[in-house]
Amino acid sequence: MPSYKLSYFDAKGRAEAIRLALHCGGIPFTDERLSREQFAEKKESFPFGQVPNLTVDEKTMIPQEVAILQYVGRLSGLYPSDPEEARQVDVMLNVANAMAAFFMPDNPGKEQLKTMAVESQFPKLFGYLERYLAKNETTFSAGNKLTIADFRLYSIISNLKAGMLDGCPTDLADKYPHVVKLYQAIDGHEKVASWNKTQAK
Repeated sequence: MPSYKLSYFDAKGRAEAIRLALHCGGIPFTDERLSREQFAEKKESFPFGQVPNLTVDEKTMIPQEVAILQYVGRLSGLYPSDPEEARQVDVMLNVANAMAAFFMPDNPGKEQLKTMAVESQFPKLFGYLERYLAKNETTFSAGNKLTIADFRLYSIISNLKAGMLDGCPTDLADKYPHVVKLYQAIDGHEKVASWNKTQAK
């Protein structure tokens, strides 16, 4: 079996969805958590000078969160091979992309972005997500099976609940019943719960 090493900081951030996918997909991996100093030393060894980065068999490097998620999803069955099912996952991944953009700490004008996120963009995005979930009436975001899209949305909502976006109410997502139901379904999944238990400090 190939070896896998996921490199990121000692934080959830943009790597937690990937960690969940690897764990829930039954793929053993090395969870490399870099200090800022270690990252500075290794930065130029990564394809785009960024993390997360997945190294396969100590040679092939896969950068970018969504690309890694899709790769892991294909390996584990958490990203469907059926085009219609994959379309639903891709829609949810793109919704998550729109949300994740506001967590980027080094964006020019980041304070303006935060204000925009809190006052208009997150309520709008969660409103659309609520309507989408209510219409589809599925257990998870892209059907009745857990997929990589669920891990990404779960990670973003968890970050909001943890106060990772300054000025954003930690209970923002709680105003949307179907979003809450989705979060609880993912959080209560046996494999997700087992991962969270290993990470509890």
